[in-house]
Amino acid sequence: MKKLILLVKPAAGLCNMDCGYCFYRPVSEGRENRIMTRGTADLLIEKIEKFSPSEVSVMFQGGEPTLAGLDFYKYFVGKIHERIKAPVFYSIQTNALLIDDAFARFLKENEFLTGVSLDGARRTNDRYRLDSGGESVLPRVLDAVSLLNKHKVDFNILSVVDDKNAADIESTYAYFKKHRFGYLQFIPCIDGGGGISLSAESYETFLKKLFDLWYDDYMSGNYISVRHIDNYIGILAGRAPESCAMCGTCGHYFVVESDGCIYPCDFYCGDSYKVGTLYDDSPFEIIEKHKAFIEESLLIHSHCKTCKYYALCRGGCRRDRINNYSENIYCGSYYNFFEYALERMAAIARSLQRKA
Repeated sequence: MKKLILLVKPAAGLCNMDCGYCFYRPVSEGRENRIMTRGTADLLIEKIEKFSPSEVSVMFQGGEPTLAGLDFYKYFVGKIHERIKAPVFYSIQTNALLIDDAFARFLKENEFLTGVSLDGARRTNDRYRLDSGGESVLPRVLDAVSLLNKHKVDFNILSVVDDKNAADIESTYAYFKKHRFGYLQFIPCIDGGGGISLSAESYETFLKKLFDLWYDDYMSGNYISVRHIDNYIGILAGRAPESCAMCGTCGHYFVVESDGCIYPCDFYCGDSYKVGTLYDDSPFEIIEKHKAFIEESLLIHSHCKTCKYYALCRGGCRRDRINNYSENIYCGSYYNFFEYALERMAAIARSLQRKA
């Protein structure tokens, strides 16, 4: 199977919000951020066709990818349909401010799995997620979610966790339940130099509190998907994790910027990590520089080799590692969380195996 996984940034670093914790703004500053042209889109699809994949996954991110406009996506999907014979799966991560009825209908018609960025109720979401004019975006996001529900678009909620947001997890979880958001993903905040970050102590407390909330609902028959919990239970049940951050190694995927430059990971789109461009003859072959990036993620700290939870932790995401990418800054957080929750997760995993 020759699968091709692409993360495409059709609007580069352009965004209609001014999030306090944005890690991508410093990376994209100084570049000629612009919308992907149809010529570049054509070239991308030409290179996909040449690669002859058995399956293609195209994930649109940003900046804010909807700034490319609905016509861009109609053109892109139409060209894919014309030229690519393999199955193509689409997803998009968006702040949802530009999702109108027509956009929501398009997402449903083309089976886009849609991620909506939302940190919680107004107090929590307004802490960092304001528009470019400094105004709250929450009412507009909820309006967009209503349109996604109207058109039966599959969507999940993505929340960033820093020290302050972690402290709000009980109210945030209750808020998401109130709005019947059934698929949740929480990611640790990257300290982009703005002083907004997530300490190991706060993360440990967050993991434990969230798990207790989730577990109480699960045991009462109200299952809510929380991505990292689902993955841990899946691992315990003998399945491979679907999250690349939980695989123990960086994956073989490609970030394609609007100008055609290619990088190995969304968190590593700096100039020093560039692995090629769409103008290369075979841009989706793993070259030595890309291979070296992946191999760095395989480094294991000495204490990981004997840790009883390594099969679950697998070192965590490379972006959270120090000491030559071998030691995770949340190592203690994960260890103590597993001590706290493993027995309950393992029991659920065993019940799922029996039902399989």
